[in-house]
Amino acid sequence: MLNNKYRSRKYAFLQILQWILFVVVILLCYLFETSGSYRKPLILIPVALCIASHTGEIQAMGVGTACGLLLDLACGKLIGYNAVLLVVFCVMVSLLYRYLLKQKLWNMLFLITICVSLQGILDYVFYYAIWGHEDVELILEKNIIPCGMMTIFSGILFYFVIKKIAESCQNQRIQKLEKMNLFSDLD
Repeated sequence: MLNNKYRSRKYAFLQILQWILFVVVILLCYLFETSGSYRKPLILIPVALCIASHTGEIQAMGVGTACGLLLDLACGKLIGYNAVLLVVFCVMVSLLYRYLLKQKLWNMLFLITICVSLQGILDYVFYYAIWGHEDVELILEKNIIPCGMMTIFSGILFYFVIKKIAESCQNQRIQKLEKMNLFSDLD
């Protein structure tokens, strides 16, 4: 019995380590978002979607909320605007990967493209076009589309980073569980 408790602690430690690494990646992305020039990729979107593809719906909702709020702070948007969008996107991605999709780069890039496009269109409509200013199309052409393209291409890097973290911790957890099942008959 003592042996199983020790193994379950190792399993819990690997889960905690995985989430600590996810939080470190999110915070580094937030630091990138808040520094430098005005036009840069919204890298919290692909990070949130990549993490959501490796978690359940509840964890995806939490990641979407956290990344959305950080994105709102970094972009100077209304607090909660991107959080609501990312919660919906992350839960959708989590469910799609659970029931339909495999962990492939093309699947993630397709989902990132859809989510970034929807976020960009909603951002353009609710923050610029609805107010009827002149030459508002320039914002779409010079800012939203280039940022969206950079965000989509940055998703390639974050797909592999998040996948490596998730798979390394998952493989070790599976090995620990197999050892637990092998030795549970002996206790």
